[in-house]
Amino acid sequence: MHFGINEYTGFPVAIKELNPKLLADASMREKFIGEANNYLYLEHKNIVKLEDLILLDGSASGYLIMEYIDGDNLKDYLRKMTGPMPIAMASAMIIETLDALAYAHEQNVVHLDIKPGNIMLCSRTNMIKLIDFGISANLSKQQDKTIMGTPYYMSPEQLVGQDMVDFRSDIYSVGITLYELIKGKTPFAHSQTREELKENIQNKDVPRITESFYAQEEKLLPTINRIIYKSTQKDPDDRYDDCRDFIEDLTLILKESEVA
Repeated sequence: MHFGINEYTGFPVAIKELNPKLLADASMREKFIGEANNYLYLEHKNIVKLEDLILLDGSASGYLIMEYIDGDNLKDYLRKMTGPMPIAMASAMIIETLDALAYAHEQNVVHLDIKPGNIMLCSRTNMIKLIDFGISANLSKQQDKTIMGTPYYMSPEQLVGQDMVDFRSDIYSVGITLYELIKGKTPFAHSQTREELKENIQNKDVPRITESFYAQEEKLLPTINRIIYKSTQKDPDDRYDDCRDFIEDLTLILKESEVA
């Protein structure tokens, strides 16, 4: 990632250089342009704004020009904290993430790569910003069966490239991300091979969180385990109906934490 100044506005921007191999493939280049155009129209306080897409003629070079966020992604934030987050803190961050996703889903856009590394925490406003819709899929168009995303966070249906991949795949990935923020690791981080990881994702429930690193939050464990369990069900029909329902349950965590 590089940084620069928008010569028209004078504001700083983030410049992401695109993978030349992706742009060299004609079908992938066309797919990416379509997805970037979808991203350009997303306007939400918790989504990093894509300002422009630059593709250089006669080459496989390209750049995304995005809103600059002064802060860390949650993967780096976890590392700097050297440990898991309090349950209530993680829940509050995920509520903002889900609000952004609810809006995107209403525009028929799914993200398909939700993970802590794609969620920014702005140091100036303390606001969550969702980034990298670069592999998102527009649900109003026919999908291909290309497997895209980050394996540890993929839903079972996304991992095998099934046609049923939709907004509920994002809900699954949010559940895995919530687990990681609280535990400090993904539920199947012990997997030694991609085949073992695939087997675990398809056939094993996400482990229950049996203790909190913060004693005052022990009483929140039953609720957070129920929420994670529901969001990471193998069958998409058994997950939350939408992000708004997911948010409604997470607000219970915030209410319970005020009493704790």
